[in-house]
Amino acid sequence: MKKVLLFGFETLPEILTVAGIVQQFGGEAVPVAKEGCGLTLEALAQGKTGRESGVPIGGKMLVFCGLERELDGLLAALRQAGVVCLKAVLTAHNRNWDAVRLYSELMREHQAMLG
Repeated sequence: MKKVLLFGFETLPEILTVAGIVQQFGGEAVPVAKEGCGLTLEALAQGKTGRESGVPIGGKMLVFCGLERELDGLLAALRQAGVVCLKAVLTAHNRNWDAVRLYSELMREHQAMLG
């Protein structure tokens, strides 16, 4: 299961940019609608979709699933293409979180690093 979950990506050109890069590394880019933001990251990685009224996470975020070996090259290619957003890897620790919780944690860490 080599996937990248895309949250907050709304325009087709930016989705296609990420999808093209992810495909080069053998993965699939999966845009997640706001209705899916209440599901766990693990459920989303398994292909489940939300049917409830969801809450947008507040920005853009990528979650890498099963792409650990490709991560360095993938991150470099995304950076070169100008894709700027929060990024995380699906782990045993965060797999039961929803997107809102992960985004909040990443924002907290990002702000702490900025001082």
